[in-house]
Amino acid sequence: MGLLLAMLLLMGPEARADDSSDDELVVRGSPTMRSASDRTLDRAGVEAMPARSADDLLGAMPGLHQSAHGGQGKAYQYFLRGFDAVHGADLAVDVGGVPVNEVSNVHAHGYLDLHFIPPVLVRQVDLHPGSATMDSGDFAVAGSASFDLGLDRAGGVARLGGGTDQSGMATLAWRPAESRPGTFLVADADVGQGVGMARSWRQLRGAAGLEGLLGGARARTWVIAYDGRFESPGVLREDDLLAGEVDFYDAYPGSGGGRSTRVLGSAQITGGGEAGAWQATTWGGWRTLTLDQNFTGWYDHTESGDGTRQDFTAHTAGASGRSAFTLLPGVRWVSSAILRVDHVSGADRAILVDGTPASSPERFTATHTRVGAGTALTYRPRAGLELEPGVRAETFLVATDAMGLSWAPVLAPKLRARVQATDPWVVLFSYGRAFRSPDARGVTGGRTPIAQADTMELGTTLDPVPWIGLRAAGFATLVSDEIVFDHVAARYVATGETRRLGIDGGVAARPIDNLRVAIDATWSDGRYISTDIPIPFAPRLLVVGGVYAERLPIGETELTGGIRTWFLGPRPIPDGFTTTPALVVDLTSTLRWQKWGVSLDVDNVLGSNWRDGEFVYASDWRQDDQTSQLPARHFTAGAPRAARLAVSRRF
Repeated sequence: MGLLLAMLLLMGPEARADDSSDDELVVRGSPTMRSASDRTLDRAGVEAMPARSADDLLGAMPGLHQSAHGGQGKAYQYFLRGFDAVHGADLAVDVGGVPVNEVSNVHAHGYLDLHFIPPVLVRQVDLHPGSATMDSGDFAVAGSASFDLGLDRAGGVARLGGGTDQSGMATLAWRPAESRPGTFLVADADVGQGVGMARSWRQLRGAAGLEGLLGGARARTWVIAYDGRFESPGVLREDDLLAGEVDFYDAYPGSGGGRSTRVLGSAQITGGGEAGAWQATTWGGWRTLTLDQNFTGWYDHTESGDGTRQDFTAHTAGASGRSAFTLLPGVRWVSSAILRVDHVSGADRAILVDGTPASSPERFTATHTRVGAGTALTYRPRAGLELEPGVRAETFLVATDAMGLSWAPVLAPKLRARVQATDPWVVLFSYGRAFRSPDARGVTGGRTPIAQADTMELGTTLDPVPWIGLRAAGFATLVSDEIVFDHVAARYVATGETRRLGIDGGVAARPIDNLRVAIDATWSDGRYISTDIPIPFAPRLLVVGGVYAERLPIGETELTGGIRTWFLGPRPIPDGFTTTPALVVDLTSTLRWQKWGVSLDVDNVLGSNWRDGEFVYASDWRQDDQTSQLPARHFTAGAPRAARLAVSRRF
């Protein structure tokens, strides 16, 4: 820690802190929005978003859609601005300043699983499509997000509920009086059987945090522990559904499931004065994941089946620092640095339908080291004009027993411009390069190529009247090496250079205080540069609309909730097929009176049988002698209609 603080002081000993609620000091690159599509949810916005978990809150990012593949507990699949970001390879997320994408995860490089975060503990979410921010680096190919943890209200709250999906939940959270938001104790449990076959889950979470003053600085530390078990219904063949051999929410034998555990802790100190601010963060954690899956039935192994088990263990530790200070009037300098080390091990093995091992495991171990730094200069040459050039440099070192040491350097330039054309009209331009660190199973020793993505965006915001906001943006992204999931091989494979062109727009209105009406639409066309063939699985059209009450006073009560409707258009999939479009409505509501609260959440209000994943490949689920080698359409069922009721009381 001492070395890190010394480095920060060299970066900017005269830095200035931005003040926010509860006397927080926050080191930021710029106090203004960096993109027309940037979005922030405070705690009231978090509560108004229909969301079962912290992962679901990412859906507030314009252009982002998530697929849970019918279960609760496995990391989501993310679709963002024309990217099938798989399980997190193209979406970077940090929690309290700690990066949580998992390197060389046996299931997916960049695996992003936020189920470990107690939803009650999410105090704020910052969402950034694109890669123009100075800190956008590893896995921020399509966008990035940051979670701030804490309890915004002092005192305790107990919550108990259950649902039509045979679920039950209980939460107990406490923040001492006169303490800061980072001081808390939280215990959380969520269990259920689900609607349909092979959809049960059990999640246990515990968290503790402490925040206070340390000399002239603010110090905070927290730790979260998580244990989750879950079933996964996997895929169904469409021809089996049409023939009446399976129902929409059925599952084939041995479809899958798993267990996920995690312990993660962090310590952070923030200081500064009139001239600027600095921040130092350290973290460490331990993680295990076991996944059973079968995508093809008995196609390759007619006797034992094609089921596989993936095991993953990771130990991670790191430190990062930021500083921001004013050089001259209108000139501000921000710098950051990161050191992250992950030791990972994984194994693949064949299993029978009942989970019995059917082969010896294929193991790998690796040590990832990430060293990086970035800097940006915010310059305001005149009123209404702001320029922010920046650059980020990182090196990745990957050591494996099979290939020895591999290294991958990358340089990522950044540029942002903001023009205040008139008081209600702002024009924003941004360019940024992000990258995807090498997967240990793909390195070859020596210098290793690294996938890079360059994104340009031109956008505008207009507030014609104080209670209406309009935004629009056009974007283009070039990716040096696209990755696509091969369901037959159960591997992610690199497929070549791609480009994406798209537009993104939205309208938000606040007709009265604490009530927000919004609609966002994103269209993107993604293609391989050499062939002009559409990128498989890449989303094209996403439209999201909603009405959100954010602690809206109604007499002596307070209403928080939202009705969110989304439409996902057809996506290209292999062999010339396209996916089925989906229209879904979700609802959340909480009515508070004095110390009591009653909450109602409804998934899929319309009860539509929507498909959150569709794939085309050959399979055999009948285990007979008439196996066809022709590709067939498969799908995973989206969330069914389910309602949950909960009662809470503050103390």
